[in-house]
Amino acid sequence: MDILQTLREIYDSLTDAERRVADVILKDPRRVLECSISDLSRLANVKSEASVVKFYRKLNLSGFQQFKVLLAQDLSKAPMEIVYEDVSEKDDPKTITQKIFKATVKAILDTLDSLDIKSIEKATELFKKAQRVLFFGFAASAAVAFDGFHKFTRIGKNCLFSNDEHIMATILSNCTPNDLLVAVSHSGETKSMVALAKKAIGLGMPVVAVTGNRKSSLAKVSTVVLATNTRETRIRTDAMTSRIVQLVILDTIYTMLAASDPKAIESLNRSRLAVSELKY
Repeated sequence: MDILQTLREIYDSLTDAERRVADVILKDPRRVLECSISDLSRLANVKSEASVVKFYRKLNLSGFQQFKVLLAQDLSKAPMEIVYEDVSEKDDPKTITQKIFKATVKAILDTLDSLDIKSIEKATELFKKAQRVLFFGFAASAAVAFDGFHKFTRIGKNCLFSNDEHIMATILSNCTPNDLLVAVSHSGETKSMVALAKKAIGLGMPVVAVTGNRKSSLAKVSTVVLATNTRETRIRTDAMTSRIVQLVILDTIYTMLAASDPKAIESLNRSRLAVSELKY
């Protein structure tokens, strides 16, 4: 679907508010890729996010993230640009390797500059108090959630992991306010993850969101938000460098927790010994 062309074709049929949204997009579509739905409604000077919702529904789309993905594809001059913004089909292997590594390092440093240390401290305290820690994530985010499950289990935390919505719902049905949900979602707009977070909050459980969008629907319902700062959020909802940054964030909490608890070090030593018995 050619979003910009379709938008031009239906422009005359739009309401005044929808035209203001369309004008912002047509004037600077790349800027819109960086926007949340709230940002776009503000730039378009419309009364509420509902005007943006009505706008993308006029394009027969079901969600704002779907709109941004299609817009990103529309703006891409080559398929490679969808995979990674700064890489072109003319780049040789060495250049591609350098660009990916440098972008990842930059993402980590950018997140370090923007990360709220108080949020890290608060999240660490929630981990420390929790009787059980639930790590939930879908697709690429599931890899981050599983890594967290593995690490925190090694220092003696009672952890569970799932990337299946039905199993997640089942686990939550038996949770208490003494448990903690760690919800990993780069976009923060996955409907089922937001619904699970709301259910956890309803049970009195704290929720730590690890996300690339501090203004996302997931962030709005979470107790603590740990947001990455990566350029890829400009053009797509899937994670690339953000995945690495999310791992670093959880590593930081893991290290802070282990450093402050002698029992955690004892558990780590026991887990290392147990694993060593499985090796030659």
